[in-house]
Amino acid sequence: MVSIIPPLQRRKPQNSLLEDFLQVLPLQYRTIVAIAYFTNSRIEDILLLREQDITSEIMMIRDSTLKKLKKVPILADLQPYLTLYLNGCHSQTSDLLFTDNAGNPLPISQVFKIIKIVAKNINLPDIYWLIL
Repeated sequence: MVSIIPPLQRRKPQNSLLEDFLQVLPLQYRTIVAIAYFTNSRIEDILLLREQDITSEIMMIRDSTLKKLKKVPILADLQPYLTLYLNGCHSQTSDLLFTDNAGNPLPISQVFKIIKIVAKNINLPDIYWLIL
């Protein structure tokens, strides 16, 4: 069963903080965080995305907490991050979008480790961790 879930209407953190954070993350992690933020999805679920789950207008994200497939629109703010990653930076060694150099799924612990290091380096306030 597929449910259509609109993105939450929420206030963005100060644009400069979000943009600063995304710009200093390595591209793969930047794309993961952008998808998490703009689709209101968990990073754990994003790491399971496959190329065929994304069209030009929607993403099909398997929600591990609701145990169903979410049909999420791709917002204009998210489009540049996806386009850059999909048009050349994404590894072709796996069906999954986000893998390590060997083509294995990225461990969620590694993703959060990188995100935490970068957030600390730019002094991102702890409150912004709630969005992830």
